[in-house]
Amino acid sequence: TAITEALAEIKTNLARLDNLVQDYLSLVRVAAIQQTPVDLGRLVTELAQERRPALAAHGITLQLEALDQLGMVALHAHTFRRALLNLVQNAIEAMPQGGTLTFRGRRQDAAVHLDVGDTGSGIAPEQITQIFEPLYTTKPGGTGLGLYIVQEVVAAHGGQVAVQSTVGSGTTFTLTLPLAEA
Repeated sequence: TAITEALAEIKTNLARLDNLVQDYLSLVRVAAIQQTPVDLGRLVTELAQERRPALAAHGITLQLEALDQLGMVALHAHTFRRALLNLVQNAIEAMPQGGTLTFRGRRQDAAVHLDVGDTGSGIAPEQITQIFEPLYTTKPGGTGLGLYIVQEVVAAHGGQVAVQSTVGSGTTFTLTLPLAEA
């Protein structure tokens, strides 16, 4: 019925609005985040396991590799989780036919690298330079805040984000963060 459709539409828009508010809150928190040493591998593993059913529902296989290499990183866990969830959501949208989402850890000197890779549609080279800009989006109904927030959150943690993408075969975001002082 028309009422059912209208209610479904309202529900969808409320969910989008909630996402938007959460994203804005993440940005606000970034300015004044308190960081505590956290086992990054455990945080990523827990988040990935929580998302496993949603990924499976989209035909996406989850791979966790060498996350025990990540070690202790000074994090504001809630805000950092939000950034990771944005990357997971992007990966889901990039793989409408299903695929593989991989979280991979690497340690190098005083830094750790977390790769978040998908086997999805990839990003065109001319878009790569713009994807981290606020309000830039290629999605109908997108807010253009997802990757901007990822970048701001990682920067607030003293880290950086890099991206490698091949159209048609996938995208990997690499988050590089300093190890917590022992």
